[in-house]
Amino acid sequence: MPVNTQHKLYQKHIRKWTTVRDCVDGQDAIKEKGTAYLPRSAAHSKIEYENYKERAAFFDGTSRTAEGLHGHLFAEDPVQSGEISDAFKEKLKNIDASGTSLDQFVSNICWDAMQAPWGGVLVDHIPVPEGSTLADVSGGAFLKWYPAESLINWNHSTINGEKKLTMVVLREDIEEKKPDDEFAMDTIEAYRVLSLDADGYYNQRVFRKAENAQDKNALFVQTSIIYPKMSGDKFKYIPFYTCPGEIPEKSMLLGLAYENIGYYQKTAEYENGLYFTSVPTPIVENMKAPCEEVEVKYKEDGVEKTKKEKVYKKVTTGGSKFLFFYQEDKEGKSADVRVKFLEFDGAGLGEIAKALNSCLDRMAKLGIQAIGADKKGVETAEVAQIHRASEHGVLGAFARNMSEKITQAVRLKMTWDKSPEDEASGWTYELPTKFNIEELTAQIFQIMYSARMANEIPRSVFFNYLKRNGMLPKGVETLEDFINELDKDLTDGHGTPSDEEGEQQQKTMGEK
Repeated sequence: MPVNTQHKLYQKHIRKWTTVRDCVDGQDAIKEKGTAYLPRSAAHSKIEYENYKERAAFFDGTSRTAEGLHGHLFAEDPVQSGEISDAFKEKLKNIDASGTSLDQFVSNICWDAMQAPWGGVLVDHIPVPEGSTLADVSGGAFLKWYPAESLINWNHSTINGEKKLTMVVLREDIEEKKPDDEFAMDTIEAYRVLSLDADGYYNQRVFRKAENAQDKNALFVQTSIIYPKMSGDKFKYIPFYTCPGEIPEKSMLLGLAYENIGYYQKTAEYENGLYFTSVPTPIVENMKAPCEEVEVKYKEDGVEKTKKEKVYKKVTTGGSKFLFFYQEDKEGKSADVRVKFLEFDGAGLGEIAKALNSCLDRMAKLGIQAIGADKKGVETAEVAQIHRASEHGVLGAFARNMSEKITQAVRLKMTWDKSPEDEASGWTYELPTKFNIEELTAQIFQIMYSARMANEIPRSVFFNYLKRNGMLPKGVETLEDFINELDKDLTDGHGTPSDEEGEQQQKTMGEK
């Protein structure tokens, strides 16, 4: 098999990771994918589909919830324990040989791994200059993060009763200048393979795509092999720490992303319905559409001829096109001609609005569940405190796993950089694992409020969210009450109401 062979678990999860990342990136990323997230019906022409897609609104619920969860992780400074020297602290200010501090490095990789919970930290060393030994190079060890999409294959084996990582394949493309253009770059597909050889020693090999290769097994050629050493000794293990666990996991944001896409699809139907039902369309009953005769050119036996054909005239008014409906009775007569406007009737849009409301409700719940389990039944004060602490929630487990991997990687880096062994082995790094659900609920409220102010969600959806969460003032029980309270403060309106809201307003005005 070629070096770019993908692990079956990688193939299983890659689409899900892409979905979450696209939802976090937001509307532009979602709409660029077109039918991947918004199916095109057989009735849609290309232009009609583009208009249909353009009218749809993508609510940034996944992105904002991810930001809230990430903010919870770093609301307090991570705790570093162990007695360390000033030299040790100084090395933590440049953890990746690019000037990134440890805390910033951890923040970056946690943000990435929350979306796609697979990847890893490689502890590596800058190349040793020709003629030097590793002992001559000081401070050369560094950490490098590889996201989920880069970690395409791996293998674990049991050696002497111990489970070890024995192979890792990392996609690591190479950028090279084009020979004929100093400002353009070529991207060459390449892979870094970390493995243990037949004698159990760790090595790195780099493969790059070959030019003009025909055989799929010869598409890549090995360009280098090195055996990293620490204090002159080869490694008997691969210094690569998969995060957050040993195998790919489902993103804590995946369910939320699916709901987010469902909401996007429903807004497409809702906005499409509003567009067509809110624009008056004139119709004429019992009258044939006006026609006119035009000359049409055609060829017959190689000779160009002309003939007259009847075509429908375009009859427009107010920017809308007339629709003609004509039907004769058995005697060939039609009823009296009537001209009127089409009017929307039925509960179609109201049902879509209810579905939008339910979808947002599930999104809010999924955001909260990421840091703790649902409350079930009556809780004692002690149990309620456990739920608030969320030590056993998904986010807490994620924080513990990431803390453990970061601790192991930094310890090795410091040992490789010749820090005292007891200093490195006694050092630990811990992210917070206790979170307050009430604080996250407040953040979700802020998300909903911002979405309403930006007209991303209907007013009725925002009202129902407030009602379900007990956030309405006393005496405000219905949508009508809510609108009346708003009207006391504002005179310029509150955005375009949904059909359900419009009917409620008309009813209110009629009663007055």
